[in-house]
Amino acid sequence: MTTDGAACQIGPSPTARAVRLDNVTARDAAALEALIQAVPAVPPYDMALAPGDPMGALAREAGFEPYATTVTVARAIEGLPAGEPADGVRLLTYSNDMAERYDDAEFDALDGLAIYKAMGRPTGYNQGAGYGDFTVALRGDHLIGFCFTQVPEGIIWWLGVVPEERRKGVARMLIDSAARATRTSGGTHLLAEVEDTPEARAFFSALGFRERGTRELLIRR
Repeated sequence: MTTDGAACQIGPSPTARAVRLDNVTARDAAALEALIQAVPAVPPYDMALAPGDPMGALAREAGFEPYATTVTVARAIEGLPAGEPADGVRLLTYSNDMAERYDDAEFDALDGLAIYKAMGRPTGYNQGAGYGDFTVALRGDHLIGFCFTQVPEGIIWWLGVVPEERRKGVARMLIDSAARATRTSGGTHLLAEVEDTPEARAFFSALGFRERGTRELLIRR
């Protein structure tokens, strides 16, 4: 949408329970405020801006506050080294009748992350069966990890493993599953935008993902 001196694209936010204002341009704070007032949806609104984007200062002036920083990582599927299966863990395609177990596992895996807090509980992924490739990891009947991937694009939107099951190869199994699903659908690469933490950087770096940049997430409630 456009107003005098400002423009943006509008859609659902993938990182908060908000309306995402993408590709925002504005000549000044007044033009940005007029654009926001014209958005045909109720707040909260959020933005994702690259470091140094001049819109950052205008967004803050308009009442947007930072809530997270993300790093984008990517790599070709070809050459992704195969991981060892985690002992006693099996992978299944998610179904919505797993919702209660999934909500508990998602909370355990992601509690403390700013993006999870901004999404709110439930995030909505508990009703995500049939959209993209949605794989969960189970030990017995206990759901311990999950990965939601948009195919064939290979975009990993949501990935987590409960704390007590980390460093056992579960996340690696989920990444391998995402790669197979993407390749089967005709894709060639994997990409993820993840909350910028040392653990996330170390995990993806170990798998040969390369960083493609960071973004600051801001929200106006």
